[in-house]
Amino acid sequence: MLRTAIPAAARRRISFAPARFAHELAQVQAQVQSAVPGRDGLEPSWVPLYRRISKLSHGRQPGMAAAEMTKYLRERRPLSEYQIVAYIRKLRKFKRHACALELMDWMEARGAKLTPGHQALRIDLVSKVHGIQAAEEYFWSLPDILKSRKAYSCLLNCYGEHGMAFKGLKFYEKMKAKNIVPNTLVYNSLMALYKKAGQPEKIPSTFEEMRESGITANSFTYFSLVESYVTMNDLEAAEKVLEELQKVAPVHWSLYTLMANSYIKLELCEKAEVALKKAEEVMNKDELSSWYFLLSIYARCGNATEVKRIWESLKSTFKKCLNRSYLVMLQALSTIDDFESLQQIFQEWESSHEQYDMRITNVMIKAYLDKGMIDEAEAIRQRTMAKGRCDYRTIYIFAEFYLEKSNVTGALEILRDAKKMVTAHKWVPSKKLTSRFLKHYEESKDVDGVESFCECLRKLECLDAEAYEGMMRTYIAAGRTNPSIAQRIEDDGIHVGPETMKLLECVSGN
Repeated sequence: MLRTAIPAAARRRISFAPARFAHELAQVQAQVQSAVPGRDGLEPSWVPLYRRISKLSHGRQPGMAAAEMTKYLRERRPLSEYQIVAYIRKLRKFKRHACALELMDWMEARGAKLTPGHQALRIDLVSKVHGIQAAEEYFWSLPDILKSRKAYSCLLNCYGEHGMAFKGLKFYEKMKAKNIVPNTLVYNSLMALYKKAGQPEKIPSTFEEMRESGITANSFTYFSLVESYVTMNDLEAAEKVLEELQKVAPVHWSLYTLMANSYIKLELCEKAEVALKKAEEVMNKDELSSWYFLLSIYARCGNATEVKRIWESLKSTFKKCLNRSYLVMLQALSTIDDFESLQQIFQEWESSHEQYDMRITNVMIKAYLDKGMIDEAEAIRQRTMAKGRCDYRTIYIFAEFYLEKSNVTGALEILRDAKKMVTAHKWVPSKKLTSRFLKHYEESKDVDGVESFCECLRKLECLDAEAYEGMMRTYIAAGRTNPSIAQRIEDDGIHVGPETMKLLECVSGN
């Protein structure tokens, strides 16, 4: 029973999962992660509390979710372990990992007995919130009795997620030494590690070992197998796997889209479209990601008719069209260069959206710039800037466009507006963008230009030694000196190295 500071009579009214949930609880704890989405819905009566917790997870202060759960218990409402685990898994699904981990800590602090499945879930969350080292420390701190196959499998999977292929493979050797019998998750993690280690040739033999051991493969397993053959440029073997699979089990739509992408790389668009038709036949129509793949891949095929057909099907399937759906569609239309339809869909979104999404506006801005319609693009920028809607991507789209057109004055004007465009946080230009400006000024020997640029960087609070070096190289290229630069560098508190000192001597006229 969950413990909290309330009278014993009230505590008796706090119940764990009733017997009718026992089977579902076992299923929930079966794996930390699965390639095929499982049951993630909540009982209707649980939804209000979940919404309250979910809202707290946005920019939350630590402890707020736990406080909300404690408050719920003090109101003498029943709360089951299964319910809490369902919340944790749903938060994890939507990448609210810190909040999910907080709920797990809260659950344990109130006397909940963590099962091996729970421990595996905690390892995964610790890895995502605090990093792989913290996950390792937590794993090795567990009593041997709790170092279950699920816990080992989870840590193995964490190594893959963090891109630590070789460390993960060494850990797998420890698992074998302890005679931990692999399951589907272990083999899937192993295949992922081989992929990250650049050893796709080991995946087919791993699959054979898995099959000979009588362990059931799932969609992720077959995806890894097919992907390994694609990586090795053996499309014939990949096709053979699909043909065999079709005879014995349902094929997940992602396998067909994987093949379609591979065909497009070889400019086999007809074969790609056949694969996409098969994907559409077997996909779960309620799964938005499948529609997004179809839109994007048909666009890469250059098939405008199919892009528009899929879009209409998507809209008829879902009551509400999400911002993400509009974004994918607009990106698809940009790919096939259907500018007229792009404008129409953008206008449709502008008139119907509930929440503003600058990513969508950026697609339209870039489309206008690509068409040389600078006034239209600038009109959108001024409008969104006035509303505080721009983001860092807007800055890069305009700055890079103007630089490509050798309009450095226009690009610099964008940087001057940066603070108005990104108001939520401090923005500084990337090293790559800064280097492009400095290179232009040096090549054109534009001393006044580089001074204006550095002044802009100072206002953005990112004037550094590299910028000063670029400035001095421009002075040298123009055959000019400026003894005051040394004092300016000192006033700005910038540390200079030997190379900078050499430039400084030249510019100072020494």
